[in-house]
Formats: sequence, C-alpha cells, structure tokens
Amino acid sequence: MDRFRPFVARYFDALWSAIRSDTPIYALAAIYVALGYAFMSGKGYLAFGMLDAYWAAWSVNFGLLGPVFVTIIGLLHIIIRLNKRRSLAYRAMFAPRRVARFVAGTILLLTAVLVFTTMFSAIKTSFPIDHGFRFDVAQADIDKAIHFGVDPWRWLYAVAEHPLVLRIAEFNYNVLWFVICYFTLYWVVTSPRTAGLRVRYVLTWMLSWAIIGNVIAGTWLSAGPAYYGLVTGDMARFGDQLAFLATTAGEKNSAFNFQAYLWKLYESGNVGIGSGISAFPSIHVAVTTINALFISEVSRRFGALLWAYVAFIIMSSVYLGWHYAIDGYVSVVCVTAIYWTLRKLVPTLSRLRWKAPATEPAEAIARNS
Repeated sequence: MDRFRPFVARYFDALWSAIRSDTPIYALAAIYVALGYAFMSGKGYLAFGMLDAYWAAWSVNFGLLGPVFVTIIGLLHIIIRLNKRRSLAYRAMFAPRRVARFVAGTILLLTAVLVFTTMFSAIKTSFPIDHGFRFDVAQADIDKAIHFGVDPWRWLYAVAEHPLVLRIAEFNYNVLWFVICYFTLYWVVTSPRTAGLRVRYVLTWMLSWAIIGNVIAGTWLSAGPAYYGLVTGDMARFGDQLAFLATTAGEKNSAFNFQAYLWKLYESGNVGIGSGISAFPSIHVAVTTINALFISEVSRRFGALLWAYVAFIIMSSVYLGWHYAIDGYVSVVCVTAIYWTLRKLVPTLSRLRWKAPATEPAEAIARNS
C-alpha cells in the first residue's frame, strides 16, 4: 500500500496546484456573486431561483458529455495516428499534470462559473421589472441613421430573404454558436495546453458578461426588434420582418419560438434557462469576439476565420430580429477594450506557452507525434 502513496500524492499535488492557479477566477466570481446577491436582495428578488435548472444542464454538458467526448477523442487520436510509442502516449494522456488540469477545470465550471452564470441570468431577468424597456426607439433610430436611413434588417432581407437562409441562420445562432462558444470555454479551462491564456480568457469572459450584459444592458435597457411593437406600440416598423420569422413557428430551432418563449417568461414573471430580455449590447457577439481575439494570438489564419464568424453573428442577430446592429458593434468595442486592458494589467499571462514543460517529455512526444 505504501508504494502507491507517492503515486497518489503526485496527482493530489498536481490537482492542488491546478486549483490554486485558478484563484483569480474564483476571486472574481465571488466578488460578482456577492455584489449580485446584495443587489437582488436589496430589491427583494430571488437570486438563485435558476440554480437547479442551470446545474442540471451544466452537470450533464460539462460533468458528463464533455469528459466523455474529450476522453474518446484522446483515445482515438492515439489509436488512429500513433503506431509507435502508444504506451508512452497513454501515460502522457493520464499524466498527473494533464489529469489535474482536467479535474480542476471541471470543478471550476461546476462551481464558480456555474454560480456566476446563474447570478448573471437572475440579474438580467430583474432589469425590466424596475423600469421596463425605455431605449428601443432611440436605439432603432440610431441604427437607421447610421445605415443610410434604412433599418439594417431591410438591407439584409433585400439580398437574403429566403427560407433556406433563415433556417441556416437559426441553426447557427441557436445551436452552433452554443457548441462553439461553450466548447471553447470548456477546452480552455480543462486543457494544460492553454496554461498561458486560461486565467486571462476566463476573466475576459466573466467581465464581458458582467459589464456588457449587466451594467451597460441595465443602463440602456432595450428589448430588441422582435419585441419592438410590444414595448413601443409601433407594430409596423418590424412587422414584415416578424411575419417572415413566423414562417418557422413550431419548427426546431426556430427563432420565433425562442422569442415567444422568452416573452412568455417575461409576462408571467417566471424564470428559466436563458430568461431575461435585453438587446443592447449583444452577448452573442461579445462571446464570439472573445474567441476571435484569443484565437488571433495563436493563429492569424484561424483568427481571420473567427472574425468572419463575428461578422456573421452580427448579421444573424439582426436578420433574426434579436438585435439592432449597434448592439453588435458596441459589443465588439467593449470586449476589445476589456481584452486589451487585461493584457496590460496581467502581463505575465499575455504570452502564450503551448509547449509542455521539460519535466514531462512523454506528453510532448504524444502531442507532436
């Protein structure tokens, strides 16, 4: 039994080191949750009413599906691509540092990031209760003014008002975006290969949600084109767009269905996953911008691809009636400001370190074979 103690100790030491390296993330999450709880309690609102729902979803996605998927991919990589040194590759795959980062990242997602996201959704849901949606007319008018006197959705519909385009945009916006953005988050927090950027990435992610999705959104709250008529009484301005979006009512991944779901929650005063209506600025665009900025540090080619995806998400958000175009523009500017501020404030994390330490040659061999 004693001979296994050093072996087990190496894993526990590596895990403790991995958890400690995430201290800035836990600290920011704790500060945000504490401030959020004080805000919600002061207004008599329920702060953690959606925790059970988010826990159910996150435990399945990050606690079960994520680990299974990553393990399968790792094993297939070894089996298919490595003809030699497979035993060394298996050892590298389950080395203390790699396992520790994997476990520490999973713990981080299912604790700090989970509670952070739950609090964010609760705060966002509370905004219309106090003051309603007061800025839709102003934001729609600004949108029209900077797009040559035409509401930007009309420019898009002039060239792309087609059922197939609608279905592609809906699938991308309501399904693919979540897969790309949340898998990226999962990969960053669980992979030892992201050690040089992990803390800075997650801090940028959290601050973007808090500043853009709470502070700015709550200050200039708007509902967006899909609800423009309901909050302003002007049903004509976006009426043609909503009629087109309604053609997919009842179909899977329909934007019309999701919009109706959110409005039903809002009217009933209930909460649910994703509940809370706020258009300005766009979180969809914000998270995509975060990925484009960080991927650009690693690869200009993939960075350019991600920036093209940012543009596509902005156009999709307008096309599907979720946002005014300025919602996306402001998100890009704000996220970029947060990103560069953190690069200046955290210089030790501003350089990527993708190579494994010299003390773990097996992992490096497996990765480069």
